[in-house]
Amino acid sequence: MAKLANKTMRRSVKSINASDELIVHECAIKPYQIFCELIEAETNEFVSSNTLLLEVVDESDQYRFFDGFREVSILTNSSEISIRRVILSNAEIERRAWSCLMNEFINLDPINPNIFNAIKNSMPIQVQRALFDNSLTIQRILDIKNIERYQYDYQVNLMHNQYASEIPSFSELIDEVRYADSK
Repeated sequence: MAKLANKTMRRSVKSINASDELIVHECAIKPYQIFCELIEAETNEFVSSNTLLLEVVDESDQYRFFDGFREVSILTNSSEISIRRVILSNAEIERRAWSCLMNEFINLDPINPNIFNAIKNSMPIQVQRALFDNSLTIQRILDIKNIERYQYDYQVNLMHNQYASEIPSFSELIDEVRYADSK
């Protein structure tokens, strides 16, 4: 019975230019946004001489991707990619999108606590249960990466010790120089 729920209908592979109607699926917007804003800058650039193959959902002559975030993020308009159209439920698309994001997160070294918090706060509970058989915790990620808790705690402490500072006003700088000279 479980096989019927996960069954996908696969169609033939088609080559398109990345400038064609390739957009993020609405169920994958949040994971892709987190990837682009927080993870993409920290990952090494993906380079491959092979043609990229993406599974997409075909809706209204638009190809909607839901995983392969790193590969999609470095595409140029002239890049040629191969797509395989699949029919999946929205729940399966959402699960695969979050799974793709989690794979990228797990590959980060060291673990960034801010990214973990963004993922944990945004990932729906039902997806957490599907991916981790329970709720997402940092201990689960540490177990997957085979990292000790103190290493993560060290990263958290580094983040807390980085305070944003405001640029002082011009008059405050003048006062600081005046009082420094009078001492």
